[in-house]
Amino acid sequence: MIPVAPSTPPRRWLPPPAVEGHRLPSDLSSPAVQLLLSRGIGTSRDFDRFLHPEGLPYPANLLSGIASAVPRLAAAASSGEKVAVFGDFDVDGITGTAILTETLTRLGAAVIPYLPHPVAEGHGMTETAVRKLVNQGATLIVTVDCGISDADSVLRASESGADVIITDHHVPPDRRPEALSIVNPRMPGNVYPYPELCGAGIAYKLATALLEFTNRPPDPSLLELAALGTVADLVPLLDENRYLVQNGLDALARTRRPGLRAMLRRVNLEGRPIRAEDVSFRIAPRLNSSGRMAHPETSLRLLLTQDSREADRLAAQLEQYNTQRRDLTGAACEIAINRILALRRTPAIIVIHDDVFTPGINGLVASRLAETFNRPAVALARADDDHLVASARSPGSLNLIQAIARCSDLLVRYGGHAAAAGFTVRNVDFAHVAERLEGIANSEIGLFEPEPTLEIHAEGPLNQVLSPELAELCARLQPFGKENPAPVFLTRRVSVLGWGYVGAQGQHLKLNVSSGGRTADALSWNHPSDWPGYPSVDLVYQIAEDRYRGESRTYLRIEDLRPAV
Repeated sequence: MIPVAPSTPPRRWLPPPAVEGHRLPSDLSSPAVQLLLSRGIGTSRDFDRFLHPEGLPYPANLLSGIASAVPRLAAAASSGEKVAVFGDFDVDGITGTAILTETLTRLGAAVIPYLPHPVAEGHGMTETAVRKLVNQGATLIVTVDCGISDADSVLRASESGADVIITDHHVPPDRRPEALSIVNPRMPGNVYPYPELCGAGIAYKLATALLEFTNRPPDPSLLELAALGTVADLVPLLDENRYLVQNGLDALARTRRPGLRAMLRRVNLEGRPIRAEDVSFRIAPRLNSSGRMAHPETSLRLLLTQDSREADRLAAQLEQYNTQRRDLTGAACEIAINRILALRRTPAIIVIHDDVFTPGINGLVASRLAETFNRPAVALARADDDHLVASARSPGSLNLIQAIARCSDLLVRYGGHAAAAGFTVRNVDFAHVAERLEGIANSEIGLFEPEPTLEIHAEGPLNQVLSPELAELCARLQPFGKENPAPVFLTRRVSVLGWGYVGAQGQHLKLNVSSGGRTADALSWNHPSDWPGYPSVDLVYQIAEDRYRGESRTYLRIEDLRPAV
């Protein structure tokens, strides 16, 4: 069992908004009103705009760069040209690569899908990869979820006689690649109404525009791939992203792809409605596992195969990779957490390296450290004899990509976002990079840990929170994700009717609780073993569903609890 830092301060509960000053229907319960107000929905019109934004889906031709990309792709497809689709190795890149590979193949192109090796190549286009694709005869390279920061590699492709079309959603750097086209809603002058699409979302928009340009019918099955990438990449689930995920998850539940059907069987989702959290916790980790433990091509082949036997074999392989990933992550996190606990104080930024860490699990280790200690964290693993590869995560107190960019003179490569980033560094420069990052973190967030908080969206007794009315409202607010989080509820003075520890190692605390004449089971995952047996508690929780042996049951997934006052 992974240890929990005893020195971690308790989270300050941020109360839900006051039930006043709104223009929502008067017959809504107090928890329902709070739940809507917590999302900035204060009128019936606001709610309707949230559920049904005008103009969706937005016209793809509004995307920057698409007007020049589509004719070139159509010409390549009609002439049977060799087109390389170069994607990133996470779920966003894999699903986007599958979208464009299927679409271009359908239109007649000879497609070479390419995903880089996470360790040997890292993120983005490398000149070695470009040379390999050109040698295979590619005269057009289309990127997915990458390329905007790879000006040198794009130049090398052009010098070798290959055109490059970049599709990416990352913020363009000052030096932009001289590509034939850059399809990116974050480019200067872009007029696309919603710039928060992920890489797979942009690939989907390009594919739909290409099908329309070539007078082909749309392909609704591409939506399921776009939904997987959108949920996995943690972009805001609002506006058009919400539209893509809602419709994509409906399509996924009815998918005819043998690979996805094989995976849904393995995770007990076949024939069931699929939620965003099913993608986050069941499907995406398995699709990511091949890149973490071996090579992401296994996951891409699973998405593209039309052979049911191959699909079963690939799904089994991903299951094995995921089990290995889970075991390796558990051992690595235990080492990392214990090492930080042994320090006299938690540093402003955690920078940690161990030979047990592997590049595939760095991000998971960094995420666990950031969550446990409420500090930005960088986990590094050995890439080869001369280099370390790092993944960094921040709980919000430090903009990682800005901090890492200030170390660029010491790095081989880097990239990412404010909350998640990565870089490759030479062994000889590692100590200097760590020292510089610590100096940056000390100056920006100081030596004292920022107070951790827990946002509560609504409060009420169990009979109100577990009412059919609130269940229907929550269903309408789905899919949940970034900027539309799963509701967190507070119920005060809950009576504890019984309790005990469950799980293979007795690591989960299970309570049977009662409030407002309603009883429910509540579960706290990986809870410390020193529960004192309070008779009454204030409980913060999410409403969760457990699916076991064909049956579903609702329980309360505990986020925090305190003895009732």
